[in-house]
Amino acid sequence: MKKRYGQHFISDRNLLRRIVRFAGIGSLDTVVEIGPGAGSLTCELAAAARKVIAVEIDCDLIPGLRAGAPTNVEIIESDALAVDFNTLTDVVFHVAGNLPYNISAPLIKKFISNRARIVNATIMIQKEVAERIRAKPGSRDYGPLSVLVQYYAEPVWGFTVPRGAFTPRPKVDSAVIRLDWKPNVPDFPDFTDFVQKAFSSRRKKLLNSLAAVFPSRPREALARALEDAGVSPAVRAETLSVDQFLTVYNRTRGT
Repeated sequence: MKKRYGQHFISDRNLLRRIVRFAGIGSLDTVVEIGPGAGSLTCELAAAARKVIAVEIDCDLIPGLRAGAPTNVEIIESDALAVDFNTLTDVVFHVAGNLPYNISAPLIKKFISNRARIVNATIMIQKEVAERIRAKPGSRDYGPLSVLVQYYAEPVWGFTVPRGAFTPRPKVDSAVIRLDWKPNVPDFPDFTDFVQKAFSSRRKKLLNSLAAVFPSRPREALARALEDAGVSPAVRAETLSVDQFLTVYNRTRGT
């Protein structure tokens, strides 16, 4: 087990089967598993699915994975952040996996970018990150990741996984969530960057944050855009709903 990869393995079959059931994997489905590790979840996914494509970065784990994998499992040695999902399979697929804590947010963004090919994503992540993903406006946990994920998906809470279920034992608890994509959501390439900058200083009023995002634009024009969006310039970013963020984004782009 290598610390740099954030490896924490689970061997409890009841827990692993619970993840598979929560993912809704059926006998005709293809699953792309991120970070199979020792292969415990891989075997449970393979028992439920037509095919499993397991993407593992740790070359030392590959021989064991291949030796113990069922016949409907394909092992890909690659960094999940670098792999081109379009080259893995020509059918739509489910994503599942115990994501490394240190790259969970970038991986989630990658899933969003590839959501046209992905049925849904069932992931085990740090509980704190899972709580941020599903947080509501005005709460302490609400932030850029909340807005980004909730714009594209309905995050469904599965269950908490205590730290004692892992080997080695991590310092925090984990949670299993499923991302169900919202239909017909348009892509706005710079929306993520816009939200990130709006949250750059939580104590700033929204107008001040936007003035930093658009330094060349008159504050009066930004204030009018906010008012046209039905948002007070004096509010803070963390009080805006996802829909309000999108409205403000669309209004301020044209100021």
